[in-house]
Amino acid sequence: MLLPEWLQEDFAWWKVNITLAVNPVRKFKFQKEIFSDASTTGWGAFCEGNTAHGFWKSSEMNLHINCLELIATFMALKCFARDLSNCELLLRIDNTTAISYVNRRGGVQYPGLNKVSKDIWRWCEKRNIWLFATYIPSKENVEADRSSRIKNIDTEWELADYAFSMIERSFGVPEIDLFASRSNTKCIKFCAWQRDPEAQAIDAFTLNWSQWRFYAFPPFALILRVLRKLIQDEAEGMVVVPYWPTQPWYPLFRSILVNEPIILKPSANLLSSPCRSQLHPLARTLALVVGKLSARPTNEKTLQMQR
Repeated sequence: MLLPEWLQEDFAWWKVNITLAVNPVRKFKFQKEIFSDASTTGWGAFCEGNTAHGFWKSSEMNLHINCLELIATFMALKCFARDLSNCELLLRIDNTTAISYVNRRGGVQYPGLNKVSKDIWRWCEKRNIWLFATYIPSKENVEADRSSRIKNIDTEWELADYAFSMIERSFGVPEIDLFASRSNTKCIKFCAWQRDPEAQAIDAFTLNWSQWRFYAFPPFALILRVLRKLIQDEAEGMVVVPYWPTQPWYPLFRSILVNEPIILKPSANLLSSPCRSQLHPLARTLALVVGKLSARPTNEKTLQMQR
């Protein structure tokens, strides 16, 4: 009889670790207390006066709330414990099923919950972190609950997949998305503007852009700053901006184009948001222009501009 995949994984783990696995007496001296919560729109976390939140990926939106609570716990750990090791952490969760699956390191009744809980413990195992989850009433889990219900984020607009495919066919595949979150990134590596559990870094402006072939769809208020940063770092990447030729930054955008840009015409499907169902407020009139920009010394246009 063929064993279920999850059971095969368990046997494989024991085969490697049976001579090493121990369960020492715990002192319950927790280095951090981390709060988490989930709603139908996103997750929230709180630790030592700091909050974090995010929206669900499209693949997560229809999951049962128990599974979302476990994922929220994992997101909280990645935000607040990614640099920790050799310690014990206290998790505060308002969902008893999630607590049970964390403390028991999985379960056989619900494979989806078992998978997430095992992912959590594998992450902790690499860092020698021990978890203990306890219940907190929802009315006391204020900060995490509030963060999980944030909906109106004006910067969370994502370019449609069909448009991004056009960019890749024309300009190549980028290595990093400089302005994204885990719910809307176009690349495996991405930079976020606030705490994000899977981000390569926080705040793209703190990095040197010359080390990557990047993709950037920045908030409109940051366009001039993005262009100046690209020139300063002598970088090269794909940048999406509104097709607004009368804007002061537009001549600078044109001056560092490597080749002719792509014009994306207004469409109701051009932009989407993980936290709202309505159209972008400019959907009927907003055209976008996508250019491969370069400020590397080999770009003759850049050399002429800097002289």
